[in-house]
Amino acid sequence: MRPPSATERLVGKAIAVVTVVLAIGLGAAVLVRIDSRPRTHDAFLYADSAGLAPEVSGRILDLKVRDNQRVTKGQVLVVIDPEPFELRLRQARAQVAALRAQIALTGRQVAGQSSGADAAATQVGRARTQYKLAQDTLDRLSPLLGKGYVTAQQVDEARTNVQTAAASLTAATQQAQQARQMVGDTDSLEAQLAGAEASEALAERDLRLSTVVAPFDGLVVGLDIADGAYAVAGHPLFTLVKANEWYAVANFRETELPAVAAGDDATIWMMMDNGHPLHGKVDSIGWGVRPEDGGGPSLPSVGRTLSWVVVAQRFPVRIRLTEPPESLMRIGETVTVVVRHGRR
Repeated sequence: MRPPSATERLVGKAIAVVTVVLAIGLGAAVLVRIDSRPRTHDAFLYADSAGLAPEVSGRILDLKVRDNQRVTKGQVLVVIDPEPFELRLRQARAQVAALRAQIALTGRQVAGQSSGADAAATQVGRARTQYKLAQDTLDRLSPLLGKGYVTAQQVDEARTNVQTAAASLTAATQQAQQARQMVGDTDSLEAQLAGAEASEALAERDLRLSTVVAPFDGLVVGLDIADGAYAVAGHPLFTLVKANEWYAVANFRETELPAVAAGDDATIWMMMDNGHPLHGKVDSIGWGVRPEDGGGPSLPSVGRTLSWVVVAQRFPVRIRLTEPPESLMRIGETVTVVVRHGRR
C-alpha cells in the first residue's frame, strides 16, 4: 500500500478541520437553542381544586352527582336531611316572636308606670303650691296678732295649715320618688331579642347550607359515598377540580431559569397525544422549594438533578394553557414543555 500523497493528506486535514468546525458550530447552535428554548420532560398537567366539605353536619338525603361528573356553578350536589335545621329554625322564630310579644307587653306596662310617675310629679307640684300658700298666710297673720287685728286662734289655725301642707308635700314627694323607681324599661328584653334574632339568622343559614352547591364549574373527583352517609362539617366529601383553567407545571433546573420569564410562550406535548401540541404562556415561576433536609413544609417538593458534578435544584414553572382540549385534560398527566424565551 502506497503512502498518501501530499494532496491526499491536505484533503484529509481539511475534512478533519471542517468536521471539527461543524461540530463546534452545531454544539454552539444547540447551546444557543437550549439557552433560548429550555425544555423539560419533568412536567405534568395541573388544575386548581377544592375539597368540597359541607358547612353543616347531617345525614345525606340525596347525593345528586356521581364520580367524574361535570358540574356547573350553583348546581345542587348534595342534600343533607333538612328536618333538624327546619326544627331549629322554627324554635328560633318562636323565641323571637315570644320576645317581641313580651317587649310589647312590657312597653305598655312601662307606659302606664310612666303615666303614674307623671301624675305623682303633678301631685308634688300641687302640694308644694298648697304649702307655699299656707306659709304665706301664716307670715301675713303673725305680725297682725300683736296689733289685735287677728285672734290667736286664727294664727294657730294658719300654723296648723302650714304643718298639714308640709306633711302632704313630704308624702307626695316620697310617692313621686317611688313611682319613678317603679318605671321599668325594655333594655334587657331588647338585648335578648337581638340574640334571638341572631340565632334565627344562624338557623336560616344552616338550613340553606344543608343544600350543598358547586362553587364553580368543575369535575367531581374521588367520590366514594352514597345516600345515607353522614356528612361532617368541614370534612371533604369529594374533590371538585376547576375545569376551565388548566396548567402545566414544569420543573426546570435553576441554570435554565434565566431563560424563562412570565409571559413567555410555551409549547406542551402530552404523552397521551403527542401529535397535537398544546400552547400556553408562562404564568409564574416558583419562589422556592422544600429542601431535602426538611424545612418549609408548605413549599413544593422537587428532587434535584445531576448537572455535571453539581446537583442542580429544579423549580416549578407554572404555564397556563390556552384553549386546552377538555377531553384530554387529566391532573398529573405527563407532558413535555418547551419555553420560547422572549416570545409573547
